[in-house]
Amino acid sequence: MTSNIIDMEQINKFYDDFHVLKNINFNVKKGEIVVVCGPSGSGKSTLIRCINGLEDIDDGKIVVDGINIHESKKNLQSIRGEVGMVFQHFNLFPHLTILENITLAQGLVKNVKKDEAKKIAMELLKKVKLEEKAESYPSDLSGGQKQRVAIARSLAMKPKVILFDEPTSALDPETIGDVLSVMKDLAKENFTIVCVTHEMGFAKEVGDRIIFMDGGVIVEENTPEDFFANPKSDRAKMFLKEILTY
Repeated sequence: MTSNIIDMEQINKFYDDFHVLKNINFNVKKGEIVVVCGPSGSGKSTLIRCINGLEDIDDGKIVVDGINIHESKKNLQSIRGEVGMVFQHFNLFPHLTILENITLAQGLVKNVKKDEAKKIAMELLKKVKLEEKAESYPSDLSGGQKQRVAIARSLAMKPKVILFDEPTSALDPETIGDVLSVMKDLAKENFTIVCVTHEMGFAKEVGDRIIFMDGGVIVEENTPEDFFANPKSDRAKMFLKEILTY
């Protein structure tokens, strides 16, 4: 019996003639925090978008929590209720209050009653230190605050896996710390997390495993300690030299 909650086998993905993922084999254990990094265009965001079916695959198999997600549309719908996604650009509904943004999917997908959904939303807003913004609209919030709301919205669905797709890359530098702080708190709570990020300090502090991608392949994977101290590939060495400030 595997302890993996995510298994990806021989995944291939094309955008027309562009081979964006090439024979990818990737797995994540329950409770593991995996950080995916690499240069722009390496396929890392496409990789995690395949995990909850936001991107279809051309070849291979993806099993999440024992369910083959591409076997049927019903399987895909089931998994989307179990896999949370936090996007680079928040994807909040601008015409809904912050509270409504967090309660909406609870009712539509999980059939949670309105009062219970509101209670859950307020608890999560407190968790991300934004309870005073419950009746505000997204336009009233900073980028960092919107991203914390997006995290709360994802948590409201009680996901088994949370995917982060470069959650700080669209933020002003002064708001990044608040978002990373919330993510670090989640890491201590035994969530299964797959995070695409360029925040190497976060990767080093929180990650259980680092996946380095380039050109649509996984070039190397290692513990954070070994990846930063002794990267195995020349490509990873070059990447770290470029991205780290000495």
